Amino acid sequence: MRSKYKIRRAGSPDDAKKLHDHFNYIFHSEVVGTLAETIFAHLPGMENKYWFMAVDEDSSEIASAFALIPWTWEVEGLKLKVAEMGIVGTRERHRNKGLMAILNKEFDATLEEEGFDLAVVQGIPGFYRRFGFHYSIPLENHIDIPLHLVPHMAADETYKFRLAETEDISFLVREDERYKKSNFLSVFRDEANWNYLLTYSQKTEYGSEFWIMEDQKTEQMYYFRIPYEGFGEGLIVSEISECISDNAIINLLKFCKKKAVERKKPYIRLNVHNESIAGKTAISFGALSGRPYAWQIKIPDKTKFLDKIAPILETRMKGSSFADFSGILRLDLYTRQIDLNWCEGRLESVAYGCEEDCENTLCLSEDLFAALCLGHRTWRELQYNRPDIFPAMQYTGSGVGGASDKTARLIDTLFPAERSWIYEQY
Repeated sequence: MRSKYKIRRAGSPDDAKKLHDHFNYIFHSEVVGTLAETIFAHLPGMENKYWFMAVDEDSSEIASAFALIPWTWEVEGLKLKVAEMGIVGTRERHRNKGLMAILNKEFDATLEEEGFDLAVVQGIPGFYRRFGFHYSIPLENHIDIPLHLVPHMAADETYKFRLAETEDISFLVREDERYKKSNFLSVFRDEANWNYLLTYSQKTEYGSEFWIMEDQKTEQMYYFRIPYEGFGEGLIVSEISECISDNAIINLLKFCKKKAVERKKPYIRLNVHNESIAGKTAISFGALSGRPYAWQIKIPDKTKFLDKIAPILETRMKGSSFADFSGILRLDLYTRQIDLNWCEGRLESVAYGCEEDCENTLCLSEDLFAALCLGHRTWRELQYNRPDIFPAMQYTGSGVGGASDKTARLIDTLFPAERSWIYEQY
């Protein structure tokens, strides 16, 4: 039986208007169509072929669609090619017909063809697991600051606040460099990305105010971001200069308190890492530590990813008691094995393993791979509610062998927990 749907990519600016109408219809009263049309035309790196559509052949309307939104992330200075599955929507009468599964196959083929290192989703809970996405690094924190917790001291008049302009882009790029040094995984935003944020993004409800604060005495500058929209009823602050001073962060919060009152917002919500200067300062005032959601991540080719981060793994090995380690460390994913072949502290190769026994083996379910390799949790932390991650000798070795098994120590060395945070690029 012939399918009534045609699977295709966007091909012209006419499709931008169709996508605009499609997403506005699905997400009414949110104006998601404006975001889609703006990204279609102006987001750096975006191409027509990155819009995936299922079109109803009877009516010619778009039944289901989403975008592959290209990002660049960094992991300790190594650039990663990242594909976000974003702006996902299916018209109600076309749901439960497997359209997303079909489109996801096209998406996966593109990941492989174009060599993407990671695929990511910010989407709703529970849905994307079926497509191989699993929770891996923190996203959308809620450090909620009741207004009465902001210090009552008079504002320091030496600080002046103004909205950022395109002339500030070089400063903002430098601020990103400081932010990246504090995080294992971070976003890379160049001048083109910042130009988009300060211009085209402003025309969508997903845009933000970018504020510059200047210390008139020292000429020190900082910045922070207040999105137009977001989760919760508070005034959201989603980016703050990484190396902000104690006095500056207090004055920043006083400024945000004033804005919250003006905009009838009952509290300030910091959407930043708990361990950032801003996060720790707010918590010291009495705000509760946030419990963030998480990015859902898929690693299309696990062996290629491990090979790409080999310099990081080798640096960790060289700084440990295993500096001269030679041998195989195996990750047993139950359905297949990945062997990391080491020679005197150098990772010579990463390849799928064979059925022969390996002395140093970590067993873990495939859905935990990204969380471990991206530093979201240590294997010991993951084991709290997932007993299917363990060094093989822990359960199968003798008492003495289990106690002396070095697999756990190798994994501790290569895959520690790390601080990561991803700022938005649109």
